[in-house]
Amino acid sequence: MEYSIVTEITELCSNIDIHLSDKQLEEISIHDRLLERWGRRINLTSIMDPSARARRHFMEGIIAGGCLDKMDASGPYLDLGSGNGFPAITIASLCRRARPIILVESSHKKAAFLRALARELSWRDARVDDRHVHSGADLKEFKCRLFSSRGVNLSDLLKEGPIFLEPGGLCVLFGSVGLDESTQRSIGLVSEKEVSLPDRSSSIHILRKR
Repeated sequence: MEYSIVTEITELCSNIDIHLSDKQLEEISIHDRLLERWGRRINLTSIMDPSARARRHFMEGIIAGGCLDKMDASGPYLDLGSGNGFPAITIASLCRRARPIILVESSHKKAAFLRALARELSWRDARVDDRHVHSGADLKEFKCRLFSSRGVNLSDLLKEGPIFLEPGGLCVLFGSVGLDESTQRSIGLVSEKEVSLPDRSSSIHILRKR
């Protein structure tokens, strides 16, 4: 039987009591097809097996986006190091009130992929900004209520705190790129929720700015 990422993700989600709409499943399918197509030309992910991609990439964003949706999160959403669209695209698919979307990526080629993906999804409220970010000040023009990052070391970047994140806004971090508790306190972040990832030793950390 031919592999279907939609079928696998539907099964994975049913195991953790998450229901995806037809539109969300279509968006996941579009994202995966574009990854396959663009991945023949540029290095977007080292995970070539579609099943592993579903479990490693898509499910992280689905779980995080589902949590944010249940928390009634809304407002401008900024993702740093958006690269191949994970976790931001999936988060924004699950949390529809996370709008507008700002995807910041330093690679011109990956930024081009993100623009193509936004067009395929018909997301007119998504913007891609290709720039190198060295400190939080480089993002201060992007005032947001939601911020996420995966695969970016934020320890130095957020020394002065997430000045781009509005008070009461949420910061979503993944696994080892999270911030230790003393650093969180010093930059005005408090832990709101920690969510374990199935079959993984890492977690999703949701922090709120005081």
